[in-house]
Order: sequence, then structure tokens, then C-alpha cells
Amino acid sequence: MTKKYSLPQLLGFAIMIITNGAAILTVFHIFQNSALLLMTSRSLIMSVIGLITFVGYSLLQLLIYFAIVKLNQNDGGWAVVLLLIGIINHLYWIPALWSLIVKYVKQFKQHKNRPIL
Repeated sequence: MTKKYSLPQLLGFAIMIITNGAAILTVFHIFQNSALLLMTSRSLIMSVIGLITFVGYSLLQLLIYFAIVKLNQNDGGWAVVLLLIGIINHLYWIPALWSLIVKYVKQFKQHKNRPIL
């Protein structure tokens, strides 16, 4: 059984793929450029900072994935999470705002079409 994703979710996944691809290419570029490697120190502190940065980035990407998957839930909390992540990467504002707009337009239409008592 395949799961259907909405357009804001698909856009969020596309942004996630492009962002992660750019990050991976940047890391490869740094390791391919020997001049950049010679300028960086190889101390234990720098290794720990690199490991913490990698783990933090991985956890952030996991949070982004779950926010995109659960973007269409009724409460809109995951859209707010994407809006907050948009402080770091502004592209995530697009699917978050798009899903909030769709949610509130749908609620407005349901409220407008309800019977008057």
C-alpha cells in the first residue's frame, strides 16, 4: 500500500534532498581540497566539535523528516516546527506556510458551509 503525500510534503522532501545533497557535496569538496585540509587543525577538540556538529545536524534532519511526514495533521504543530526550522534554512517556510494556508482555508470553507441553527 502506497502512502499519498500532499504537495507541501513533496516540496518539503525535495527541499530536504537538495539541502542534504548540497551539504554532502560541500563536505566532499572540503576533503578533496588539500589546501583546506592543511589549514584546519586536527586536534581532539576539533574532532569532538565535528562529531557534535554531525550528530546535531543528523538529529535536525530527523526532526525535519518527521515534521514533513506529519505536516498534514489537524493541529498544525508540525508546520510550526518547520517554521522554526526555517530560521536556519528559509526554504522550509514554503511548505510550512503552504500547509497552514491549506489547513485554514479548508477550515474556513467547512465553517462557512455549516448549517445555521
